[in-house]
Amino acid sequence: MSFSSQLHSQGLIPGVFSLCLKSAYWGSILVFGEILEEGIVYTPLLPSPKYFQLYLESISVNGQEVPIEPSVFRPSGTHITIADSGTSLTYLADGAYDPFIKAITAAVSPHVRSMVKNSDRCFVTSINIDLSFPTLTLRFAGGAVMKLRPNNYLHSEDQVIYCIAWKRNYGEQITVLGDIVLKDKIIVHDLENMLFGWMDFDCSRPVNVTSSIRKKHVSSGNVSSYKIWTLTGVATIIAHILILCHFHC
Repeated sequence: MSFSSQLHSQGLIPGVFSLCLKSAYWGSILVFGEILEEGIVYTPLLPSPKYFQLYLESISVNGQEVPIEPSVFRPSGTHITIADSGTSLTYLADGAYDPFIKAITAAVSPHVRSMVKNSDRCFVTSINIDLSFPTLTLRFAGGAVMKLRPNNYLHSEDQVIYCIAWKRNYGEQITVLGDIVLKDKIIVHDLENMLFGWMDFDCSRPVNVTSSIRKKHVSSGNVSSYKIWTLTGVATIIAHILILCHFHC
């Protein structure tokens, strides 16, 4: 039912679509085809009628694996991990949440003060967050690794109090990786080969893409400015609709 699947069924595009979500609301990229950049890593997409389902195997904080019971992430009818760019934050399986929060709290800089605000674990600091908070590593099936910086799991309204933007999925062993995790990355949904790929990327830069119709590898620098504007504009419109729907739909 999706727009990309309809175009694919007509033979107009390959069974792949790609995103590059900027931290800012405007200027992200949507490609009906594959973004081709060296360094993209892939993990299998699991069969699912509704979701882009992945097998998240573990989470590490500053290189130390968080002691989460393996069955929490092991795929089953009730235990799943999905990637969803239509969700703003990230929702962590109930069984993984407490060990995750404990590991983050233990790893912050001694200059950071921990507090609870509106039931969220928050921290007070005036120091650069990359120096104050740990890095995360998500390990997926097939050996694929996703490195996350503090801005991939923290949010702040005043740049002094930072709260963890990964919420507990109460009573559910379902993890939803929202766009706070996926931003500032190329994200490839390869439905032909059942693969999900990513790499860190400055989404204000041009990207190399697979031509939708000719299926040749072309540089976006050689594509007309109208086509580039169209791809960027479509992504912007979709993002804007999602933001409006979040508050009004």
